[in-house]
Amino acid sequence: MIRISILTLAALCFSLTTQADNHGFDNFIEVELTVSTITMNDAGMVITYEGMAGKYGLVHATHNMVSTNDANAKGYFTGTVQAIDDTGALESSMTLGLWSRDGTQLKVYGFDDDSPTRILHISTVDLRAKTFQAKVWELD
Repeated sequence: MIRISILTLAALCFSLTTQADNHGFDNFIEVELTVSTITMNDAGMVITYEGMAGKYGLVHATHNMVSTNDANAKGYFTGTVQAIDDTGALESSMTLGLWSRDGTQLKVYGFDDDSPTRILHISTVDLRAKTFQAKVWELD
């Protein structure tokens, strides 16, 4: 089951990366959020984030991090992202991707299936400082 999920995730990442080839990667949005909670479980951990994120407004995200090695140093994640913009409109999307860990630092590579744009984000998460810093690209 995990292998099928990882293969599906890899295929999705490849197809979105292929579509992103024509996208200018100099145009990104920087986002900083606060890590709200970290919960350890048998599969890995669940991390929630929150904060103001520019044009997206108030953002709350959850990443269900699943480890794929015995050292719990890499894996994949699924989750949700919700944002309430300044007009009060609520947007919600699924997010998924890959992660790696070095000590208390995570590197996260993810895609959000937002409407009307798909979003690529590359993030650094400091579990000790409880910070989430990301570069976000709108692909569509």
